[in-house]
Amino acid sequence: MPPYISIGGYSDQPRIPHFSIEVDSGELAAIVGGPGSGKSNLIKSIAGIRSAGSGSIRIMGARPGSMRAKERSFFVFQNSNFAPDLPVRNQLERRIALIRGVPARSVQRDVAGWCDEMELTEAAELIPKQMNRSQLQMLSLAPLALTKPFVAILDEPLANLSSLMVSSGLSIVISLLERASVLVLVQNKSPLAKRADRVVNLP
Repeated sequence: MPPYISIGGYSDQPRIPHFSIEVDSGELAAIVGGPGSGKSNLIKSIAGIRSAGSGSIRIMGARPGSMRAKERSFFVFQNSNFAPDLPVRNQLERRIALIRGVPARSVQRDVAGWCDEMELTEAAELIPKQMNRSQLQMLSLAPLALTKPFVAILDEPLANLSSLMVSSGLSIVISLLERASVLVLVQNKSPLAKRADRVVNLP
């Protein structure tokens, strides 16, 4: 069986001249780099929304952006990708229902319960611009907690969280390792870098 995440010979000149990594199920790998190191372009290439240029990227053997890759993976970008004019709760219900392959109404109780547990019930009723960055970041982790994908690719998933929410965010990511392959792109002070099975430093 191929690795859950496989990146071979990826290049994004001049920031990343050459990068390769393989991550299997149950592994947490951290790619560490500062601002301008190419992390954001790398995650976009893995997601299939940007050309990878040279090299090969596979998610459970599938090409980035393919239906097979999308069905098995979930991405959390540094800036939350919620639509600006809809309450976040509605967006979460639709997103989670799509991943599960069920009607949105069937996940309403799960979403409401998770938001209540995270003390984000009131915030989830708002549109993104009415929330603070910590609330938005935490809500962007909801699909990870409620769907448990096989592959999770996360760009600075804890960076915008308040000190009170960091431990909850960290627990969500760690819980994925029961069956998932997790690749995080972080700066070196991230708690995830300390918990990772492997750390790869970008130039």
